[in-house]
Order: sequence, then structure tokens, then C-alpha cells
Amino acid sequence: MNTQLRNQILWGALAGIVLSIVIYFILGGKRDELVSVQASIDNLQKEVDKGFQLKANYEKLKDEVGKQEKRIDDLIKVMPSEQDRGEMPIRMKKLADNAGIDQSSFALEGPIKTTYYTEYPVKFDFRAGYHSFGQFTSLISGYEKIVNLTNIQFKRADAKSVFPATVSCRISAFVYNPAQAAPAPDAPSAKK
Repeated sequence: MNTQLRNQILWGALAGIVLSIVIYFILGGKRDELVSVQASIDNLQKEVDKGFQLKANYEKLKDEVGKQEKRIDDLIKVMPSEQDRGEMPIRMKKLADNAGIDQSSFALEGPIKTTYYTEYPVKFDFRAGYHSFGQFTSLISGYEKIVNLTNIQFKRADAKSVFPATVSCRISAFVYNPAQAAPAPDAPSAKK
């Protein structure tokens, strides 16, 4: 091979190596920048994926909240109103008459307030047979509004009585308390 060609190849190779080294050092900062940009892209992609997941969960939760709100509205419809609560002793008297028992007395007790409802208990005394009182409780369970029958106490009646037992119980109506709007925070006083 000719020397001149060999020198040109050698000088070309040497120039290529020097040029590669110079480019390597010049672009060194750009490589670091490229790595940090790639890491930033990966972090942003994770955030985007997280956002899509949150959006999917939001749609599911929104549907669930809608279902629960409908369920609550349906339950509120079966809770007695203030008017229903006031008529409860009369309605219980009618149910007792239908069951063949005698309502001897009733006494209104004080209301019991909670966050979402107010319980209005009424203490009833009946003269009844065991079977007829069971029929009365069955009629109460078919009542169209939510009421609760508690504190049932049976006592054997006198031998002279037509009814074999006296029964004391507590029947409560639950009236829905609509959520009260939260009071506005106090305005800050002007500084003097």
C-alpha cells in the first residue's frame, strides 16, 4: 500500500477520534439533561396514569353516591312526618281494635334527638290475649312508616278479666331531621 494513502487513513482516523472526543465532551451536559428529561417524562407518565385511575374511581364513586342518595331518599319517605307522629296514638288504637285487644292507656314521652332523626316514644298499656297481641305486632310490622316496638312487658291479668294479660310497651316514631346548614364562619374583625 502506498505510504501517502496510509498516512491519509491514519490522519483521518486520528481526526475522527479527536472529533469524537471533542463531541463527547461538548454533548456531555446534554446527555445528563436527556437523562433528567427522561426521568421527568417517566414521573409525568406515572401522574397521568394515576389521574386516569382517579377518574375511573371517581366515576364509580359518583354512581355509588347517586345510588346511596336514592336509597336515603327512599328511607326518608318511609319515616313518619310530624303529622304522622301526632296521629300515632290514634293509628295504634285502630290497629289494636283490628287485632281484638283493648288499649287501656297511652302516655307521650319526651323526644330523643339525634343528628339525623328525632325519636318520639309513646308508652302504651293494653289488655290482650297473647295471640291477639302477636297479631297486633304483626299489624305494626306492616305499618307504612318506620316505627319501633320495644320494652314489651306481659303481666298475667286477674282471673275476673276477659283478657288473660296486660301488656305494656313503647312504640316510637322516628321523624327525619333535615341536615342543618353549617353556620358561616365569623368575619375577621377589622384591626385598629
